[in-house]
Amino acid sequence: MARSPLATWLLIALPLWPWAAAAEEGAFVWNATGSADDLGIRTGVALDMPGRPRLGAESNLRRATSTNSGTTHPPMRLWGEVDLRKTAPNPASVGLTVDLVSGAARAALRQHRALVDEGPATLSLDRALEAGRRHDGGAVFVARQDLRLFLGGIDTIVTGGVVMDSAAPFHAELAFEKRLRPGIKLRAVISDIAHEPAARLDARFERKW
Repeated sequence: MARSPLATWLLIALPLWPWAAAAEEGAFVWNATGSADDLGIRTGVALDMPGRPRLGAESNLRRATSTNSGTTHPPMRLWGEVDLRKTAPNPASVGLTVDLVSGAARAALRQHRALVDEGPATLSLDRALEAGRRHDGGAVFVARQDLRLFLGGIDTIVTGGVVMDSAAPFHAELAFEKRLRPGIKLRAVISDIAHEPAARLDARFERKW
């Protein structure tokens, strides 16, 4: 890697500190997620306004391997989100992400719907409709849908997801996620079910403030 995760975090976070100080009732947003092979960092501010607007920057780093050169120039993306419905049973939000280096951009409309929220198990549906421009300048349209079953007794999530992408074949996968300790997740995925199924197992962490 050309930069350490700490250096990239500082590169993203320092320009946002004045914004956070200016928003008296806002909140500083910090989200890190990754594994031994990759790290994603998102920073920003959430403003105390209708729709709770959130904006900031994000980047990611990937470790070099024998078959992958890894991240030499961490990408820098600006992002923004606003809630269309926050307190309703089916919250929805709209967001925009812009890559400053390549000029790629994507807008997304997201909705969460609770189907069953009683007893030890909860069932929910997450949907997203995305539209934008790829790094090569071509247009892209993506529809995503994830059905999530949370089993509270064993702290496990089972997810069945499908992705329809205008620039890629139909994609479906099945995932099992087990939380071992706060912030640590063990995840098993059976990907590309519709074409050539492949299984993988990895451990990831995620922290939000």
